Amino acid sequence: MTQEIRKDVFTSVRENRAIGNLEEGPQHITVLQLKRELKKCQCALAADEVVFNQKELEVKELKNQVQMVVQENKGHVVSLKEAQKVNRLQNEKIIEQQLLVDQLSEELTKLNLSMTSSAKENCGDGPDARIPEKRPYTVPFDTRLGHYIYIPSRQDSKKIYTSPPVYSLDRVFAGFRTRSQMLLGHIEEQDKVLHCQFSDNSDDEESEDQEKSAVRCRRHSWTQKPGSVCSLVELNDTQDETQKSSLGNEDLKIECLQESQELNLQKLRNSERILTEAKQKMRELTINIKMKEDLIKELIKTGNNAKSVSKQYSLKVTKLEHDAEQARVELIETQKQLQELENKDLSDVALNVKLQKEFRKKMDAAKLRIQVLQKKQQDSKKLASLSIQNEKRANELEQNVDHMKYQKWISGVLIIKNKMVTM
Repeated sequence: MTQEIRKDVFTSVRENRAIGNLEEGPQHITVLQLKRELKKCQCALAADEVVFNQKELEVKELKNQVQMVVQENKGHVVSLKEAQKVNRLQNEKIIEQQLLVDQLSEELTKLNLSMTSSAKENCGDGPDARIPEKRPYTVPFDTRLGHYIYIPSRQDSKKIYTSPPVYSLDRVFAGFRTRSQMLLGHIEEQDKVLHCQFSDNSDDEESEDQEKSAVRCRRHSWTQKPGSVCSLVELNDTQDETQKSSLGNEDLKIECLQESQELNLQKLRNSERILTEAKQKMRELTINIKMKEDLIKELIKTGNNAKSVSKQYSLKVTKLEHDAEQARVELIETQKQLQELENKDLSDVALNVKLQKEFRKKMDAAKLRIQVLQKKQQDSKKLASLSIQNEKRANELEQNVDHMKYQKWISGVLIIKNKMVTM
């Protein structure tokens, strides 16, 4: 029986152990699995943190790059505005120069017209060389005289260099040709006059012999004409001198025009310099006006604040004055009480001393209170004076701003006048 009981006990113990092992086995497995999953999650979390840190660094770099790009964009915008401004100024200068060139070209055309009119007046009312009149049949024209007449050609003539293209060589040579042709016409008219004189002196009743003798006299007079050739040479010399003088006058006119052009350019530069200075002054005035206006606004704000504070302090001052009066009354009362105590002959000396000390403490406290109240009154007065000073300063700044605006208006008027003068 005992053996069977022992066997039963051992079997029950074994069964209990087996059941405990079976129960502990899956719990241990689940714990290990959870630990593994926890480690995996921790590793994944660490990797995610690393990735997040990298992404944050990349985001910071991108933000820095964006800020740099924005700053570069601002710089490019500023440079673009400056370039547009420079371009606008250059366009204005080009327009002004074009207007000046047009004005000078108009003046040159006027000078050319005046020169052509003067040339026509110098030529007179003689016959045109392009349509010459028929020569009278009195004396044959000697072609050798043409060698003494100077007719300038386009190839042998000197080249005329002028600053503007309006002075053309064709016009100058046309003037020279007209003058030479007028001289030839004048010589032919002299020949006509001689023929008329000889025909008037002859009589109608004379015979044919007398006519032949008259014709011989005419031929003789024609053969005795070397003096006229000399006069032609002299006329050619005078013509050369007049041509040279006209060329010299034209050169002088060209030099005068160049000098006037240089003076106009100098005036234009001076006006541009004055214009830039006026614009700079206007910018400085606008900046100063803005600064003064901001300062006026701040002063107005501080003035309003000072007014509100001064109102509060005025109320406090009235209260302090009331308190000061009360303290003075208390001080007077304590002084009276102290005098009464001093006048009374108290038997207890210790009590008398104690009361005197208390009254004196009260008097000292009242005096201190009065001093504090007086100091607060002075501070309130200072604040009131500060508000008044701020108002005065604001008024002065407003006057300065008005004066600066007037100066700005004057500089704008000067700029407009300079532009009108240059145009």
